[in-house]
Amino acid sequence: MKTNIKLAWRNLWRNRRRTIIAISSIVFSVLLASWMRSMQEGSYDSMIDNSVKFYSGYLQVQDTAFWEERTIDNGFKASDDLKSKIKKIKDVTLVSDRLESFALAADHLHSKPAMVMGIEPEAEDQITKISQKIKRGRFLKSGDKGVVVAEGLAGYLNLNVGDTLVMISQGYHGISANGLFEIIGIMKHPNPDFNKRMVYMDINEAREFYSASGVSSSLVVMTNNHYKVNHIKKGISQILPRENTVMTWSEMQPELVQLIQSDRGGGIIMLGILYVVIAFGMFSVVMMMVKERKREFGVIHAVGMKKGKLAIVVFMETIMIGLIGCSIGLVISYIFCFYFYNNPLPLTGEMAEAYAQYGMEPYMFFSMKSSLFYNQMILVFIISIFISIFPVTNIHRLKITKAMRA
Repeated sequence: MKTNIKLAWRNLWRNRRRTIIAISSIVFSVLLASWMRSMQEGSYDSMIDNSVKFYSGYLQVQDTAFWEERTIDNGFKASDDLKSKIKKIKDVTLVSDRLESFALAADHLHSKPAMVMGIEPEAEDQITKISQKIKRGRFLKSGDKGVVVAEGLAGYLNLNVGDTLVMISQGYHGISANGLFEIIGIMKHPNPDFNKRMVYMDINEAREFYSASGVSSSLVVMTNNHYKVNHIKKGISQILPRENTVMTWSEMQPELVQLIQSDRGGGIIMLGILYVVIAFGMFSVVMMMVKERKREFGVIHAVGMKKGKLAIVVFMETIMIGLIGCSIGLVISYIFCFYFYNNPLPLTGEMAEAYAQYGMEPYMFFSMKSSLFYNQMILVFIISIFISIFPVTNIHRLKITKAMRA
């Protein structure tokens, strides 16, 4: 076996140009496949990240009945001990209280149903970046008695910063809720639906308005990225009382999951087409190598080397080319994608405007998930193994007389 390996290695570098061409084709294949997958998964990561920061967060702790019937009566009292335990779970970066309900928002002439969100201003701003979306006035501070109103709702009610918003609703366990609130800020929400009906207020003010002392509709839990939510959910589930549950972003936004899955399916088809092109490119290079060496194979066989041993040596040559090409391709594709990960491609024109309208950064992002690179390397290497069957078959069919005249 050692002799076969040495022969294969020496054969590779007898014709350096031919070997470098073969290795380069594999390097380019790994790079192209990795770049495509990194860009595709990076766009999904960006989509998920932006979506959860619009509203839901990565996870939410709720009463078991809240998600099906989203009323303030299905809220719960989140103890400081529970919040402290959740914060200690690995990869949890933030835990924030919310009190979510509805009210009839009005001025002296018009009224419209509104979604009221009682928040911890500083923590909520880390999740949804509301302060960056303020168009007039300012964002909430802890203890504020006023409200921040979405631009669409403020426009419908013809209200501005400094005006008074009237809100009428049903409070906790049927108690009547009504109040007058000064508008301290007007924001443009990236979600068009939320922009028509959202009202933000300090959570303590919201609890007083709804007569719901200490009640929260949910605890929003944040992490660095969506790949970590499953183990966080498992950790939270172990410390929750029976009357509470924890939901991930994928459970709260199944339509986004379906969108990504359908798009990923299209991407896999495109990747399959790319692999077919890659396979034909690699096959043409190997076929060229075999045809160029036909006379060489004939002479070696004529002087006594058996076809079986010759086939083994050529097979090892092809495997070595595959290993070298895939290894170099893995390193180059990682460096290449790492650059674009830190320097996303800017979008221009209508695409950039569409992204901006939905509050998303107009860039094409890349993912650095390690499996993306290893998978492409392994798949290209498997393709190279299948292609190596061609020279082996060709050697077994070799006719000395014809090969000597080649």
